[in-house]
Amino acid sequence: MKSINSFLGLGVAAAVTMASCNNTGQGNKTNTADSTKNTPTIEQLTNNAEAAKQQLFLRFTEEISTDSSMVYVAKSLFDKDTVGLKIEVLKDIKPGLTNDGKVDEKAGFVKGAIKFSSIGASSDAFVKALGTMFKQPTSNKMTDQVILPTVFSSNKTAVDLTKPSTYSFKLFFENGAGEPAEVFGVVDTYRKAFEFSEKDSTFRKQFVAAFEGK
Repeated sequence: MKSINSFLGLGVAAAVTMASCNNTGQGNKTNTADSTKNTPTIEQLTNNAEAAKQQLFLRFTEEISTDSSMVYVAKSLFDKDTVGLKIEVLKDIKPGLTNDGKVDEKAGFVKGAIKFSSIGASSDAFVKALGTMFKQPTSNKMTDQVILPTVFSSNKTAVDLTKPSTYSFKLFFENGAGEPAEVFGVVDTYRKAFEFSEKDSTFRKQFVAAFEGK
């Protein structure tokens, strides 16, 4: 894959920088409001809808633990609309960087280590928000299919979702509009949030297409 191979060159520097900056049965279902005794603060999806590079913030409002993963319902606001996604993160994501900062090509890239799926109207609103911010035409509807990007773990240690910490990733979203959309992702179990950060604006069309299932 052209874009993934290019990441092994110059792109690894961004992964290293991001990693250093962000230091069973049916499962257990926990609302973050109950665990913190406070209502989760749902904030704006973006601080500047016209920014050259977008950083999108989603607050975990619900957590479900399964044998192999944590499933988060994550929400924020775009203007007055609630936007949201279901985000499933595997518990055993191996580090993609060695102790000396080199890419572990064997363990680093895992398809579907983080999964995204619709929670209904809020997810449709998320796609609509992307179209508005990125000035891209959209059907204003998120795909009903689970989205399985290829995930690179930009971390030197294994992911441990049971502890307050921050884990950085690079996500490659397959789509029908062009090369895989490359974006950065952060799972923040301390702030109970997920963040998308653009690598650059050239992947906007593909990113929207991936969430529309096109």
